[in-house]
Amino acid sequence: GHLVGDEEVGEDKIEKEAKEQRKTPQEIAEYWQSQYFQDLKSLDILKPDISPRATEHISEMIDFIKVLIKKGFAYEVLGNVYFEVKKFTGYGQLSGRRTSEEEEGKRVQVDQNKKNPIDFVLWLKADKNHLQKWPSPWGEGYPGWHLECSVMSAKYLGQPFDIHGSANEHIFPHHENEIAQSEAYAGMPLANFWVHSGMLTINGQKMAKSAKNYVTIKDALKEADKDTIKIAFMGTHWKKPFNWSEEALKEARIVKDRLARASMEAQSIKTGIQKELNEALENDFNIPVALSIVLNNLSRLSIDDFEYIKKVFGLKLTLDIAISKQQEEMVKDRNNARDKGDYKEADKLRTELEKEGIILEDTPSGTRIIKISVLKKGGFLN
Repeated sequence: GHLVGDEEVGEDKIEKEAKEQRKTPQEIAEYWQSQYFQDLKSLDILKPDISPRATEHISEMIDFIKVLIKKGFAYEVLGNVYFEVKKFTGYGQLSGRRTSEEEEGKRVQVDQNKKNPIDFVLWLKADKNHLQKWPSPWGEGYPGWHLECSVMSAKYLGQPFDIHGSANEHIFPHHENEIAQSEAYAGMPLANFWVHSGMLTINGQKMAKSAKNYVTIKDALKEADKDTIKIAFMGTHWKKPFNWSEEALKEARIVKDRLARASMEAQSIKTGIQKELNEALENDFNIPVALSIVLNNLSRLSIDDFEYIKKVFGLKLTLDIAISKQQEEMVKDRNNARDKGDYKEADKLRTELEKEGIILEDTPSGTRIIKISVLKKGGFLN
């Protein structure tokens, strides 16, 4: 878990919720993990291969700290262990900043046990009210939240691993501290590439649970299907902030509808468009440019192209057709008549449905229903 405030000491968010609900921290963690995995499934997003928990890696964290102390990068005071930032000459390489004592003192309350206010915690002595604590060479306590990430990522991905991602708010101090302790420990970079996404906002303000200014995935799926939600995000480059709004969803619905209809009309031809898409995606994961290439070439895209697009973008591209019960019965009656060879009755029902805006297409996989709507191109790529 992370602490409630910006400080390195204080109440852990998971412990706070556990006390309020009279549950164990593990029960809280398991609940939110299950909710997260449900949200991934509902959006057709693959689960991680490994989902480690900090509480299952305490011994590795203690061993990590021992190495840093032995190498002279860390020191212990009254049961707390700190990373001595001035001993690591590369500090600030990611954020481009070096924090002065005055800046640190303004950001958080200065810990008088530190040699320098910019030193950060590796291990904290636990008070009697702390729910999660473990024995260590420095007394009963718990690890700092920067340490958890370094130890688990290196264990499962090796060091250096390829890509470390998160939101841009974690560049400093979290990722800067990860780099310092990991490079000091192993003598090599933690990751080859760092990617930091823009913040998610709603009505122009940062989306945050604490401010009750947020939309859950479950809420979003009541307003739009999973393809529409994904496409809404695809219109903005991942480095930029994205503002969740009804307008964004409205434009994404139009784009999704255009893509789905074009995929139904695609032919088996060679276009070379996949090479263009790859060039856009290999240029800093530029999804908006890749999506614009697709939209600008809709009429000439092939079946293979759409299969590739669906795979790369994680889309299904099926049309969600809302028809009445009476129209459903007419479709069934028409298909039954067709199966019996009564093509006159089948054509009659098909014509009646067309008058109501319902188009039926017979495909090898069954009857496809298309609802006629007026579409316009949306200028939503950012």
